[in-house]
Parts: sequence; C-alpha cells; structure tokens
Amino acid sequence: MGILFKFLLFFLGSVYLLRLISPFLFKLLFSSLAKKANQSQPPETKTNSKKKKGGDALGEYIDYEEVE
Repeated sequence: MGILFKFLLFFLGSVYLLRLISPFLFKLLFSSLAKKANQSQPPETKTNSKKKKGGDALGEYIDYEEVE
C-alpha cells in the first residue's frame, strides 16, 4: 500500500510541476522556431516589393455554367 501511495504522490507531483513549467517551455520553443524561420528567409529586396498589383496577380477568372 505504501508503494502505491508513493507512486501516486510522485505521479501527481510531476503532473503538477509539468503544468506549471509547460507555458514557459512552449514560449521558449515557439520563440526559437520563429527566430529560425526568420533567419532562413532571404531578405526582401525592393524589386520584389514593386511587383505589378494588377488583375494578373489574382489569377484567371473561370465562369462555370449552371447545369439544369
């Protein structure tokens, strides 16, 4: 009976500590992933930002016929 009590106490204590620590761990993990994603993207040049913003950028218009 004593071993079961110790196991439950250890298990519940571990779960409680994990719940307290997990927000900080997720924030640290997310910030490191965001930094890696920022570093892997090449810097945007001025020629890329001056692209034509006309109707060609939206794609081709397709008119579907209704079937009766």
